[in-house]
Amino acid sequence: MCSIEEDDVLDDGMSSLMTPQEQISHSSQKGICHKCGQDGELYKLNFREAECRCCFLLFVNHKFRSTVGSSKALPRNAEILLVFDGSSESIVLLDMLQKAQSESNFKRLHCDFKVLFIDDYEVYKSICDINDYKCYIQQVKDFLLSYHNIKCYVTNLSSDINQEPFDINDMDIYLNRIMEIEIVFANDINNIQTSTSRNEFIKLRRKNLVASMATFLRCKYAFIPTINISIATDLLSAIVLGQGNNVAYDVAFKDDRLVNGIKIMRPIKDLSETEVLLYMRARNIKFFDRRDHVTYASSSLQRITESFIRNLQKNYTSTVSTIIRTGNKITSNNHIFKEDDSEYKCCICNSSIINSKTLSAVRYSRYVSERTSSISDLDTSYTKFLNITHKKNENLCHSCENIRRDSDINLIKRYL
Repeated sequence: MCSIEEDDVLDDGMSSLMTPQEQISHSSQKGICHKCGQDGELYKLNFREAECRCCFLLFVNHKFRSTVGSSKALPRNAEILLVFDGSSESIVLLDMLQKAQSESNFKRLHCDFKVLFIDDYEVYKSICDINDYKCYIQQVKDFLLSYHNIKCYVTNLSSDINQEPFDINDMDIYLNRIMEIEIVFANDINNIQTSTSRNEFIKLRRKNLVASMATFLRCKYAFIPTINISIATDLLSAIVLGQGNNVAYDVAFKDDRLVNGIKIMRPIKDLSETEVLLYMRARNIKFFDRRDHVTYASSSLQRITESFIRNLQKNYTSTVSTIIRTGNKITSNNHIFKEDDSEYKCCICNSSIINSKTLSAVRYSRYVSERTSSISDLDTSYTKFLNITHKKNENLCHSCENIRRDSDINLIKRYL
């Protein structure tokens, strides 16, 4: 398929200033479509002329199809697990994938997909009581069942990765079982000392859970609902956290770092928040996602990074697209070692740690600051220190080493 023009990934700069309802009213108006001449409701993006509903849907769906097709990473008749978290992005991804399968044979996306709803109760319970939570769960169930002939499953971040997911029709059984183990999981998460490490821990937990559920459901590919603002945040956060060797995987369409061979893909990575909300308006999909997408406190590095990008986007509307285009030029160095060379991979996130200058520098700085003896034998002692810490940390990258330092080792063994 043809590729997308670079300007097509620009956000209009207003999404971070307005609520979802205000964004929709700001970007929709009445008039004549400049492409087909139809008179009616128009959908306006900052970098495009106002267009009618049909022309807008063709444009947004073209972004999805070109992202999936241009990479040539998805084979024909692939088994796909669509990760659904109740967010507006996941709703749009599900609707687009369903529509792509209902096209004529020439345009049809030839694949089979199943839906996995990851219920993140720890996020949602902070802004509602138990009755609101159950109402939200029921809304998700009704929405998923409105798409006929699709197999849907539900699991939770606190679930055992060796346990098969529940069928969406067994939601009542799922709710009865999940409440008790969710309390234990929440307490374990709160024992992690810093909010930055908590966010990274949950990110890794979610990724491992997706890989495990995909294996149970016999899917080799997993679609995640990540859009451009999330891509930009993940890119800069990875650099801040010392994961510069692997940032290429955080912006690429495909992430194949998982040890069991499951490939994570981002088919709507070029969509903006405004496009997502306008798509829901054009398709008349009810907006029921009332959760805060960032789980923990604003003091985390991930939240600060996202706030920095959004504030910059207000005055410079090409901020997100510039970050993404820069990230696309970064390549991975994983080609310099074989797939089974675990010596050069982090034992938790499976990222490359070969020649990690960041990790060595941080360890050296920490070692010097904790020294109480004379400086004369510093280099000799440091060599011994590296050998000890290398065995102790079992080939951990800088970010995972911070998680281990801020949490209990049993927590990592239990959930990661």
